[in-house]
Amino acid sequence: MQPTDPSNPAKPIQQSHPAPTERLLFRTWVLADRDLARSLWTDPQVMRHMGGAASPEAADNRLLQEMERQARLGFQYWPIFLRHTGQFAGCAGLRCFHPESAGREMHKEMEVGVHLAHTCWSQRLGEEAACAVIDYAFGVLGVESLMAGHGPAHSDSQALILRLGFVYAQHVVWGPLQALHPFYRLRRGDHLLRCNDSSPDRPAVL
Repeated sequence: MQPTDPSNPAKPIQQSHPAPTERLLFRTWVLADRDLARSLWTDPQVMRHMGGAASPEAADNRLLQEMERQARLGFQYWPIFLRHTGQFAGCAGLRCFHPESAGREMHKEMEVGVHLAHTCWSQRLGEEAACAVIDYAFGVLGVESLMAGHGPAHSDSQALILRLGFVYAQHVVWGPLQALHPFYRLRRGDHLLRCNDSSPDRPAVL
């Protein structure tokens, strides 16, 4: 089944994932990626601010959920790889910010996130991946606004979100620990204005 554009169900999505960046490649998850999914979501370093490491079974379920979301809605948290070596670098992508059963136009606002393998930290690869996902959300899916959140003590994630142009919106009870997580919003119009700015802070995205 070919996914359709959430903003126009009659229009199939031709592009299934974000375009390559200077250092990263995106693709969609497949069942053969089970070991990659487990290596990421069972890693306590990666999941420290997201409720803790998942069990292998929970990671398998997350893989299936991501594949189902791609087939049905045309987006997921896509796996990412280093462009020149093929090394698995984590995942970055989109999901509905509002519950999918809420009966509202969910495509208007989505949540963006990045789960970076700890071997790829401290290289600003998360920022590069997030920029590509943001471009896909606004340019391909026609999303009106994006939300991004972080663990209460995750100052590095907060700094990244602010560098990307997000503005604080609200606190949300989130995750298995039911902790208050701050969330930030980026509107498409503000993003387009920022892209037209010649500021060097935004990494080049091919």
